[in-house]
Amino acid sequence: MVLPLLTMVTCKETRAAIIALHKNGFTGKDIVATKIAPQSTIYRIIKNLKERGSILVKKASGRPRKSSKCQDRLLTRIQLRDRSASSAELAWEWQQAGMNASARTVRQRLLEDGLVSRRAAKKPLLSKKKHQGQIDLLQKQLLKTIQQQFGEEQCIFQHDGAPCHKAKVLTKWLGDQNVDILGPWPGNSPDLNPNENLSILKRRVDKQKPTNFDKLQEVIMKEWVAISQELAQKLIESMPSRIAEVLKMKGQHCKY
Repeated sequence: MVLPLLTMVTCKETRAAIIALHKNGFTGKDIVATKIAPQSTIYRIIKNLKERGSILVKKASGRPRKSSKCQDRLLTRIQLRDRSASSAELAWEWQQAGMNASARTVRQRLLEDGLVSRRAAKKPLLSKKKHQGQIDLLQKQLLKTIQQQFGEEQCIFQHDGAPCHKAKVLTKWLGDQNVDILGPWPGNSPDLNPNENLSILKRRVDKQKPTNFDKLQEVIMKEWVAISQELAQKLIESMPSRIAEVLKMKGQHCKY
């Protein structure tokens, strides 16, 4: 049987040509002689046609996907809760929910969902003027509040470990005023701070969409006053159970 002279063609055309020749009665050996494709490729295509009745390439199984769609949605919710969290921090939170994955997997999943990373801009060091502004604020508000709430009773002041709170000039001023500070405060510890549960304030302010600074300030003051004393007292009274839960979980993620 005389075969037509064939030139090398593209992958899809190659498969179609081999199948056409085979259906027209040409043997594998005959088709190999045309040099349309390597011998192994020709015999594999003919074998697949006989076994499956199709020339479609079977999808390779590959490495199984580590996370389910439900777990991917959970990761997205975790990330949207705190957009400043790193992939390592997100991986740790994801692991607390039962998903064992690396920071690299977290980045891949978020990228698939259209969420890309951004490096935070470096913040300038606080100037002496800003330090003095903080001290003036504490002078007017903190000392006044301590006197009103506690009188001569001993109390402890708590603030987180933000760099502005740990400035030497601020630490010295608090020491000069005999203000006892709870610390050192561990980083990434919202479960120890009842104020974190007042995120309802941010949601209420965002809902009103203030358009300028004055409006923003007005809305914040209005919504702050609207927070009930009962809620504040409830959060304060939660501290013993918060501390007990953190100790029970040995510093790991807890319900608070």
